Amino acid sequence: MARDMMRFAKILSAVSFFLLLMSTIAWSSASDESERYLDPSQFNEAVIGPGESVIVNLSSSSFLGQREYLAMRIVDDVDPLPEVRLRIASEDCPSDEPSIIHIDRQLNSDSPKYRIVRVFLPAESGEYTLHNDAESGDLWLVDDFRAQTKIFQESPLSIMVMIGGCCIGGVVGLVALSLAAIGWRKNKQGGGVSVVPQVPIMTTSDLYREFHKSQAAPKEDSSIPDPFIDENKSSLSEPEDDIVPDGDDNWENWDNG
Repeated sequence: MARDMMRFAKILSAVSFFLLLMSTIAWSSASDESERYLDPSQFNEAVIGPGESVIVNLSSSSFLGQREYLAMRIVDDVDPLPEVRLRIASEDCPSDEPSIIHIDRQLNSDSPKYRIVRVFLPAESGEYTLHNDAESGDLWLVDDFRAQTKIFQESPLSIMVMIGGCCIGGVVGLVALSLAAIGWRKNKQGGGVSVVPQVPIMTTSDLYREFHKSQAAPKEDSSIPDPFIDENKSSLSEPEDDIVPDGDDNWENWDNG
């Protein structure tokens, strides 16, 4: 049992390694084709300078749910402040602070680093006015959903292999690790060797011979006495009457002890 688990663990480990390797190759191929869609300077909804404003047409939803628009600034020596507004019909667009999934974006060491300063969640589709209230520094408004759609349209096979290999390969790797741990524990407990006793199976002829042998064997006399005593054959003798010897001398001897 333990050896079977270890063998399955090795097979699943090889499958997991192959899937993760294919996912890495697909990611490398897709990243070269999708680089321009991940660069805010090349693919954005709008870019405005300090103190400027621009009208943009935004959508409120997609087939994945609520649509997000990311306001980005270039990171210099200090962390950039949001200093941005997005309004529709004199009302502010709902927005959130960047979360842990909104990481800085830098394509290579020579390109600038972009940081998300605000996440806008439009409640309705329409024309919005974007204001850059900073005194210096440009502002980029990026639609990540549209960028991801373009990337998938450019290289659908690479994206599917990358996602499938990463998800399935990771799960298969966890299963292989669990089987290896169980097999190692069983080998440690049982010493890796299991001995199964061989018990002969009696045939019908063997059973027949054994039965008749037991029937033909002489019965031994029981040496245990009968617990019930026959009343007519009682071995207990009745008490005899005391015999008193005749003669006066005998009486005298009796009194003298």
